[in-house]
Amino acid sequence: MVIRFQLLRRLLGIAGLVLLGCAANGDVGAKYSEPENAAVKNGVLQDDYFRLRYPLPSSWVEDLKGPEPSASGYYSLAALKPEGELVATMQISAQDDFFAADETSDAIGFLNRMKRGLDASLSAPYAVAPVKLGGLDFARLDYSGAGLNHVVFAARIRCHTLIFSITARQEATAEMLVESLKKISLARADRAVSLSRGGWPLCIPERAYRDYVTHREDPVMTGPRYASVPVRLIVGADGKLDHVHAIAGFPEQIKSVTDALAKWEFKPYVVSGQAVEIETGLLFQFPSAPPQRNSGE
Repeated sequence: MVIRFQLLRRLLGIAGLVLLGCAANGDVGAKYSEPENAAVKNGVLQDDYFRLRYPLPSSWVEDLKGPEPSASGYYSLAALKPEGELVATMQISAQDDFFAADETSDAIGFLNRMKRGLDASLSAPYAVAPVKLGGLDFARLDYSGAGLNHVVFAARIRCHTLIFSITARQEATAEMLVESLKKISLARADRAVSLSRGGWPLCIPERAYRDYVTHREDPVMTGPRYASVPVRLIVGADGKLDHVHAIAGFPEQIKSVTDALAKWEFKPYVVSGQAVEIETGLLFQFPSAPPQRNSGE
């Protein structure tokens, strides 16, 4: 009962922060989507953050929702399965490159690192190979073991690594799912243009953007010790903070971070003489809060 109450309290706290953010920044929910809002609608997996559309194979449905995003920026976007016998599954996930524990330069490097980490009982005889899905560059990794076949696709998109993981008993079933992935559509992320012109914000790492922050406010150190709050910001071409996405964290720490960020000031980011909208990631660490004194002391 205590655990259930704490979970409910946390969910209500996060919902309140979302409403608070919308009130402070206008109707941001209508303009900005988050990776974790993926859902299957009318047989099509949709994720507006990545502008992903994937028509599911016939008789395939969405499985149970995965865990909340992690402090390392890992998202479980969707899990898919057949309606009947469980002959295969597909997991769609994303790793935020700003907060990943290990940096890789591209999707091939990401899957090569995954390949090196496979258990010795698994067989992966083929090299990670570049492929095209939905007109976008992906990398492909195949491995097998314990009677199961695995195919993993990865692509760098909007400063994330987008991952499709197929697990199937039969190779033919796995290849059927591979063929179905050729029907996905994805928007390209390599254009430094504003959302109003149909593109995405330009992704800029914090280390390359810190000189554009002209005023900072530190969040109040509150909540559990050694916790962290990864945050993505969208700053408009005019230098105004347009959107804050706290990826993970305790409600009181998310509120502390968002309250502080509301006071930050930025200067426009200029590319080839033109100010552009940018997206960047910040990680706030929370040491233990200072001890509270009793009123009688």
